[in-house]
Amino acid sequence: MTTFTKLADGEQPSISVFPTHKLSKINDNIYGGFTEHMGRCIYGGLYDPDNPNKHLIDEHGFRTDVIEAFKELRVPVVRYPGGNFVATYHWLDGVGPRDQRPRRPELAWLGEESNQFGTDEFMQWCRVVGTEPYLCLNFGTGTLDEALAWLEYCNSDRNTHYANLRRRHGHEQPYNVKYWALGNETWGPYQWAKALKLLDPTITLVLCGETGHAPWDFHTLTHCLRHDPHALGGPVPPTTNLIDMHSIHIYT
Repeated sequence: MTTFTKLADGEQPSISVFPTHKLSKINDNIYGGFTEHMGRCIYGGLYDPDNPNKHLIDEHGFRTDVIEAFKELRVPVVRYPGGNFVATYHWLDGVGPRDQRPRRPELAWLGEESNQFGTDEFMQWCRVVGTEPYLCLNFGTGTLDEALAWLEYCNSDRNTHYANLRRRHGHEQPYNVKYWALGNETWGPYQWAKALKLLDPTITLVLCGETGHAPWDFHTLTHCLRHDPHALGGPVPPTTNLIDMHSIHIYT
């Protein structure tokens, strides 16, 4: 244990350490990590089935050198699929036969997502490296129904639609995912404006105001008019407002 005491200006500071005084055990999960569909984190990183150096690839298409590095690090838990990426990610795109998975525009890092690596591949990778999966829900463009469906797909042993979908994909037993993140840095409805402007900056967006006299309009307008252009990848110029009009909803 280490103690710190506030001192007046001019006093000599000191630090007292009591190595035998244990307050609590540090949870191993503090040493966890995360991976994201960004750059070469997934494609060319964890998953690289087309790599010409076949000795680097296992039977699942996973990079063996990355697997060995993770095993050496003993990372206890890994979050997936993001990160900013998750705000426009829909998990159903990444399950089932790979030749039927849709390619999607990817707005966080301005690429295209092939969905060749998805939920089932991530679960398999976690088993191979010996880490626990931690899934992040889409709070940007997703819905509660979508989140519930993903939870059912991963954890349910019932005779229900998404549990049976997992079985049809060759995974009879539930994954029993314990950790679920409630979105990633999605702080308000103005995040939708960022995503829409990224796809087409020429559109006009109208913000719907709060009913009655409330600070919501001021705070939301502040976010929309003084936005961080790098929040979702950076192509929206700083001079571009995220909203163009404000619909006042004060009832008299």
